[in-house]
Amino acid sequence: MNFAKLMGRAALAALLLGTPALHATEAEAEFEFAPLPPGEGVDLVYYSCSACHSLMTITNGGYSRAVWDELLDWMVADQGMMELPADERVVILDYLTTYVGQE
Repeated sequence: MNFAKLMGRAALAALLLGTPALHATEAEAEFEFAPLPPGEGVDLVYYSCSACHSLMTITNGGYSRAVWDELLDWMVADQGMMELPADERVVILDYLTTYVGQE
């Protein structure tokens, strides 16, 4: 077998072997709550927050739990957001702190 044919087969093998990684990337891009990272409470955050603003506003945050908590208070007091039920607020704060908190 000549070198060109061997390299052609190697390239084909690399392409075929790389396909699962490509599909994983496509699957991640199709995550129904994107651009939010997957995690417990993502659905509640998605539906609660996207009603008023872009989810990029959240993913660009990177705040501490205390700051997220203050922001929720500010949105209720000054921006007309409805008060969250206490149990939902805890889930949202847990999610934001864990998945979109300070790095």
